[in-house]
Amino acid sequence: MKTTNFMNFLPNFLILISYMIHFSDKHESLHNLTYEGSFYWNTAKNLSFRVYLFNMEYISYNDVRVFDINSMWLGTSIEELMENAGRAVAEETLRRIKKGKNILVVCGTGNNGGDGLVAARYLAKAGFSVKVFILGKKMKSRAAEKNLERLRFLSSIKIQFSQDSKKLEINEDIVIDALLGTGIRGEIKEPYKSAVNRIAISKAFKVAVDLPSGMDSRGEGYFAEPDFVVTFVAMKLGLERYNTVVNDIGVPENALTFAGPGDMAICLRKRFKEAHKGDFGRVVVIGGNKEYHGAPVLSARGALGTGIDMVYLFVPEILLTPVRCISPDFIVTGYSGEKLTQKSLDEGNKIFKKADAAVIGPGLGDDSETIEAVLSFLNHWDKPVVVDADALRALAFDKKILRGKHAILTPHAGELRRLSGVESENREATVKKAAEEFNATLLLKGSTDIVASPRGRIKFNMTGNAGMTRGGTGDVLAGIAAGLLAQEAEPFYAACASAFINGYSGDRLLERKGYFFLASELSMEIPLAIKDVFSRVGISF
Repeated sequence: MKTTNFMNFLPNFLILISYMIHFSDKHESLHNLTYEGSFYWNTAKNLSFRVYLFNMEYISYNDVRVFDINSMWLGTSIEELMENAGRAVAEETLRRIKKGKNILVVCGTGNNGGDGLVAARYLAKAGFSVKVFILGKKMKSRAAEKNLERLRFLSSIKIQFSQDSKKLEINEDIVIDALLGTGIRGEIKEPYKSAVNRIAISKAFKVAVDLPSGMDSRGEGYFAEPDFVVTFVAMKLGLERYNTVVNDIGVPENALTFAGPGDMAICLRKRFKEAHKGDFGRVVVIGGNKEYHGAPVLSARGALGTGIDMVYLFVPEILLTPVRCISPDFIVTGYSGEKLTQKSLDEGNKIFKKADAAVIGPGLGDDSETIEAVLSFLNHWDKPVVVDADALRALAFDKKILRGKHAILTPHAGELRRLSGVESENREATVKKAAEEFNATLLLKGSTDIVASPRGRIKFNMTGNAGMTRGGTGDVLAGIAAGLLAQEAEPFYAACASAFINGYSGDRLLERKGYFFLASELSMEIPLAIKDVFSRVGISF
């Protein structure tokens, strides 16, 4: 099969192509179409929105989950998105089949299955003979359950529940695959694997909902080759090999371009009953000097607020007693001398090995020996890291030191100017260029935070307020980011989520205290802010 990489259509500007596709009545001709591997946008509204999606190359499972949850936060419900998705599947299918065809919709019990149920309703209303097979005992998605209830009022639709894939018999002309969506990880298990196999060997024309069931985030896996795919929002990796239409289902633009609860949800590790100490991450904070003892403490508190299990503070021995007296929640280790040096790093090897992620820089100072020590640490550190405050100065001496690492840089505007060497009013362009140059995710702090990945993805964060100009709030932010990295979050999402959490915590304090709150209060507000956000979008952790 000839394949086409859809990104090749975008050299310097966005080209939107729509194909009018007509399938013949004979199934034999379906495999010989000249447009195989092509795609088109069903609706081409909002050019900037489309450009943003194409800059992402492909969207992943994480992207889809972020969009869904952020949409709820912005007032667009899962039910609405499901209705739009299912209707799109039905409409695209109706464009390609003739009257008199029998249709089988094979559904799972989650949201992908819910999309299939909606499609079944619209197809039945269009006069087609429709049967629904649901692999499972009951719908797990509340939105899908609601759509199942709506189907029960249509006597023309036959609905069959079964946990046994052997009960799946495909004699229809068209089968719509709505078993599994973007959430699978690893090879699919029974009974789904057998059900997918039955779809694959059937002679029916195969329509995949969002993507073929069993296709993973790399576009691989065990799945039935589709004749046609109706996917949503943007392309997923692997679908460029098939006849695919990308459908706009009403995801709010801000759900994609602004940080929100969805970014949080994919970064925070879900709790499980058998968990042990350390399962949710350990962070080491390297910072402080004789003048700044509070900065590393605030970072440590920010990290703990994300739910990680342990924080190690690595500070000069002169700060050992005062830092230990601040809180019993930290494990504090002091190193000899008043500043970080190569010798200090040698003293910290034991706790460095225990940590899953690091923050380096809060209150550290910019002495030349310290800058050399920062470079040495970054050169040898092979785990996720947040580079903040004074440690950012070291990057000017080696711009390639972060290549191949999972790193987040958290400069304010002045630090970005020093980093980039550019004085520009175009903050977005400067951030994107610096992220690419240093091969790290960059979070520019400001009234509107800007987050850019090394590959050109960009998001904005609107939470936060003028009360957060107070010293220490950036240290809290760096700690939050490290806490999320320690839970194996991707740097781009961790940066987006930390900006959102930090700002939302400040917004909650603004409601109660006005602009007159402290950075220490901000750090203590984080768990309450996270709980509040998740309760508003119906997520439990």
